[in-house]
This record gives sequence, C-alpha cells and structure tokens, in this order.
Amino acid sequence: MNNVIELSAWESIKHQFFESGIRPDLDRHHMPILDSWQKSKDAGLTPYNSAVKNKNYSINELNDDDERFARMTRPYLEDIFNLYKQQNISVFLINNAGLIVQELHDDRFDDLYHFLQRGRSVAEENFGTIAPVCSVHASLPMTLNGHQHYLTEFSSFSCASVPIFNGQGDVLGALDITSKTKMATGNWLYHLLYQSYKFENEYIRKTESITHFLYFQNTPDLIESAYSGLIGMDQEGRITHMNQVASQLIGCDVKEILGQTITEVFENIDHLMQKTDATHLLKRNDHSFCYAKVIHQKKPNKTTDLKLQKCIRAIQANIPILITGETGTGKEYLAQQIHENFKNLPFISINCGAIPENLLEAELFGYEGGAFTGAKSKGQVGLVELANGGFLFLDELGDLPIHLQVKILRVLQDNTFYRVGGRTALKSNFKLICATNRNLKEMVEQGLFRSDLYYRIRGYEIELSPLRDRDDKLLIANAILADLGQYRYSEKVKEQILNYKWSGNIRELINVLKLSAVFSDDEMITELMLQDEVKSTTQTLTNITNLDDVTRETIKRVYQEENMNVSKVAKRLKISRSTVYKYLN
Repeated sequence: MNNVIELSAWESIKHQFFESGIRPDLDRHHMPILDSWQKSKDAGLTPYNSAVKNKNYSINELNDDDERFARMTRPYLEDIFNLYKQQNISVFLINNAGLIVQELHDDRFDDLYHFLQRGRSVAEENFGTIAPVCSVHASLPMTLNGHQHYLTEFSSFSCASVPIFNGQGDVLGALDITSKTKMATGNWLYHLLYQSYKFENEYIRKTESITHFLYFQNTPDLIESAYSGLIGMDQEGRITHMNQVASQLIGCDVKEILGQTITEVFENIDHLMQKTDATHLLKRNDHSFCYAKVIHQKKPNKTTDLKLQKCIRAIQANIPILITGETGTGKEYLAQQIHENFKNLPFISINCGAIPENLLEAELFGYEGGAFTGAKSKGQVGLVELANGGFLFLDELGDLPIHLQVKILRVLQDNTFYRVGGRTALKSNFKLICATNRNLKEMVEQGLFRSDLYYRIRGYEIELSPLRDRDDKLLIANAILADLGQYRYSEKVKEQILNYKWSGNIRELINVLKLSAVFSDDEMITELMLQDEVKSTTQTLTNITNLDDVTRETIKRVYQEENMNVSKVAKRLKISRSTVYKYLN
C-alpha cells in the first residue's frame, strides 16, 4: 500500500483489523502503529474502551531514577511548552516502561488532560496505541493523528513524540506533545528532536567517567550545537558514549561503536587529542572528512556520585545537610553540585567567618531604614530573606557567634525572623546546607556552639576526606589539568601527585598545577613546582586564588636571590626569559 494514507481511511483500516484480526499490508513506515495495535488487541482492549473515563487505574510510585529523569528533562519540557502553549497542548515525558514521569499543561485545560498524571501507565494495555509508547518500542520519532490511535476516544487528538537516548543506544523514555486539535505535528516533531538531541548531549557531558569529548559535523557552524555528533571517551581513548547524531554521521549503530578506540573510527585523531577549543579537519576511516573539536572533561571529580545522590535525596526531603572536612577539601563545590540539580531555585551563600561580627546579623537578616549608623534609609533585604524558596548555604558555620546561632535556630524551627530594627515577623522557607572545618561536637561540649542548633542542622552529615587520604588523586589532577588546557605530564609528576602531603588539599593541588602549567614551556609538565624556591609560596597557596599573583611573587623573589640576573632566573625556574620579563613588568 502507498506510504501516504489519507487520515480519513485509518478508521476503516482499524475497524477491519479489529474485526478480522488480519494485519493490513501497509508500508514499513507504519509498522510501529500496527505492532502497537496488535499489542493493544492482545491485551484485551477494543477500540471502544476508555482510558479517559476509566477510574480503576493505579498511580505508580516513581523510583529515584525516574525522579532524576524528571529533574533533568524539566527545562526541555518547559521550552517546548512555552513555544506551543497557545495551541492548548500537553507536554509529557514517559519512561521506557510507559509511566508518565513529567507533565505540563495550562491550568485552564485540567479537565481535558486530567488523565495524564505522574505515575500513571500509558502502556498499550491501558491506553492502546499512542505516539510516545510507539517511540519507545520502535526507537523512532512518531506522529499519530485521528484513528491511528487504537482507542476511538483519542481520534480527535494529534500527538508527536521522540525517543530520549542515554548516549549508549538505550532508550530512557519518550517526549510527547499532545493536543485535541488538528495541528502541524511535523513542526512539533522538529522541535522535539531538537530538545531530545540537547538532552542526550547534556546527559553525556554529565557522565563523570568520560575524560575526553569529541564533537564533529560536516559543517563547522554546527560544532557543539544540538546537531553535532558527540563521542565520549575514557582516559585510554576508548569510546564509552555516542549520541544519535554521531551514529547517523558515521553510519553505524551506537552499540557497534562502543568499546572501540577512537583511532578505529578516525585516522588522524592523535594530534587533535593534544589540542582544545579549536576546530580542525578530521579524516574518518572511510576516507571522508569532517570538522571536529576535542574538549577535555573540566569538572574535577571531587566527590563520589553515591555521596552526591544521597545529599540530593536528603535535600529533596528538606533534611538539612552538614558538610565537614579540612580547609580546601571541596565543601563549597559539593554544595554547588547539589544545587546543580535544582537550577531553577536561588542559591544564597555566605561565609560566616569572612564578615565582621557587627555586620553579620544585618547581612543575614537584613535591616530596616535607620536601624543603625550608616544604614540605608530604605533598609536592606537580608540573605535569609533572599533564600526563600531556594537554598541557603552557611559556610564556616563554626564561626557563627552564639547570639546569631539563636536567631538561625528560630528560622529553622518556625521559618520566621526579624530584620535588624524591625518589629514585623517575616517568613522564609529554604533548603539548608552548612559547612565547617571545625569539630562542632567538641564546640558543643565546650559551650561554644548550641547543642539544639547542632542537632537541628545535622540532618545528614557528610565528611569530605583530605586529599592525602584519597585514592583518586590522579583523576582529580587530570580534570584540573584539562581545565587548564594541559593534558600530559611525566612519570615524575605522577609520583609527586601521589606522594605529596597536600596540606592545602584540593585547593593547593589546583594552584600548584596552575603554577606548573604556566612554567611549562611545552605540552608536557615534567616536574611540579614543589622545589625549594617555591615551597615558601606553596605553603600559603591555600590563601591565594589569583594565579598571576603566585607567579609574580615567585619570580620576583628568585630575581632578587639571583642578583637580578634574568638568565639565571629563567634557568633556575625552567622557564623562558620572556616569561620572566612578562611578570617583572
């Protein structure tokens, strides 16, 4: 039968199928619809059953993976909804088992879309044939109109759907647009595909085990866009992830490529692996060319995914989190990682040890106009108030004065507080993360920290190990160096990273690697800057965040020690004379 079938013909085609049980001889393009019809019929459904009016359905509890899937895809659903909301649509996401994990529609259409509820199954035995279920089963984009739906009650609906992939060829679920009007579903499909490509790329980029990313396309303008091929590799250059666009460009199924080395797919890739942020021509093994760029994983893996997931679960349940550990172990970074999963919520941070005690209360709680000398006439909103509906991160909590501990405790107990000089109780409801390098339990015993506040903030406590006790030092160093555009180092550097005490923890490692990268005259770091001439500098690295300051002070000191002989400074620090002149000037 011809690939093009008039929509009006589908009602009689479906009727004949249901009455005779014989599958119509349709084009391969329509096979996913016929397969779904068959599953619906085998499940005991007739086209005249109702999913909308059926009230004997159950709502399934979504598991942690479903909730994470919902959080990750929410921005993509919102983009689609905002684009087409004037068309009275519902946008929803199902997992690969057919459960709705996310749904958006205008409140005015609650009656129309009341049957699309989070946790409800839309599999064939419940809903018959609908686009997202076909997409999951066939791993293909789908549009369904009118009587292509198995249930007659959906014959007035139009829907378009695309599968969502995980970068390893597996379908996570499907993203769908549905409306009870005849719309241009092909136009919907275009934007759904765009969002699905964006999601898969983001899913791959957030995979911490990936060390290198390769973007490629036939035109340089599309590099790093949603339409770019993307391959993720481990440290040995073995392919662990590949998006659907890459699969189409290479002409191979994703699962056929996984596990191969990148050199089995591209011929002249080695030179590109040493470069970053530049687009080059790359030759495929089929002798065709494409434009490509390599980007190296930038975020240090400073905490395990398991720890992070536990923190996320705790914060979802509004359980306060207390992060402890030595200075420089990444406490603030962990707090930011937690917030990454709730990007739509504000993140308000304050270092309790960095603000003078006489100003700290006004910073935290705000003040009314004229509350004290120098106060703004209109007053000022405090950080606690700004955190309402979001996150409040109290860093160096152990430095919080006793009298302010009482006020923080009150906010945590009943969500109320007063501005300095104010008489009106204000409300603020936030998710709390605290961090400290001090032993709060000992401070409680010494009377320096309130016990009631301690047990209130210690909902879920997580301790970050010092760098010297961690077995992933090289992974962290690799990620830091990737951020610096420096990817190779000698065996001696490897031994230094593993054996040095790192009293300043990750913060010290970052600064030492930055310093060593600056002083490296080629692509290979041959030795870390831990020699006698920089030890006095590295002892204070934990208090320095500006790399230029570290470099300049080191060069100036050695310059004085070498009686202002530039050549001797360059030789001693193993840098070029031009680098010495640059920092002396």
